[in-house]
Amino acid sequence: FPHRPIDKASQSFTSGKYIMSDPKMTADNTESAVANRDVMEGAGKVHMDEAEAWGTGIIKDFRRTVGTHWVEEMTNFNQKTVAVTLLIFISVIAPTLTFGAVYGKETDNKIGAVETILATAWIGVFYSLLGGMPLCIIGSTGPVLAFTKAVVRISDNIGVPFLTFNAWISCWLLFYCLVAAFFDLTRVVRLATRFTDEIFAFLIVSIFVFDAVG
Repeated sequence: FPHRPIDKASQSFTSGKYIMSDPKMTADNTESAVANRDVMEGAGKVHMDEAEAWGTGIIKDFRRTVGTHWVEEMTNFNQKTVAVTLLIFISVIAPTLTFGAVYGKETDNKIGAVETILATAWIGVFYSLLGGMPLCIIGSTGPVLAFTKAVVRISDNIGVPFLTFNAWISCWLLFYCLVAAFFDLTRVVRLATRFTDEIFAFLIVSIFVFDAVG
């Protein structure tokens, strides 16, 4: 193939700089790099939307999902939807059984595989119907398992039945979620960086590693 010279934009990109299609020339005939903030105003900054407090965000969300395409999604029964349903079922049932077995071991069979399957099923159905996102996968996760193990130890130490203690924790969690949704506090998640996610993941991994070691 004939030799094709690399243009200035490609050279600038490989050198870690971003040059516009019409770069500026300095006095010594060299191209000046253009930073992201010069190309787009406010690049790299987190832009917070106006708060939709006092339940207005919940109403808008409900109208935008359940009030629009919800009926079409729920009644769209064809070959593709059946295939996606089977895929989600297979993706959920395997980790649910695995976590259910671990739950049974950690909670002395107060919560086992059967309870985990039933909880995953009805929560997934209600979330699909009321949340407007039928393809969102609901299931057990490692952080919830680690939290449940801590709840079991706390309930044993203070002499409180585990199921009762866990039920009250769930009620308080529901209350906090309603308050966060009512005042639109979930938009603060935009301020969380990758560092926050990695620290939380490191915490969960450390819990399982230390538990396995001894």
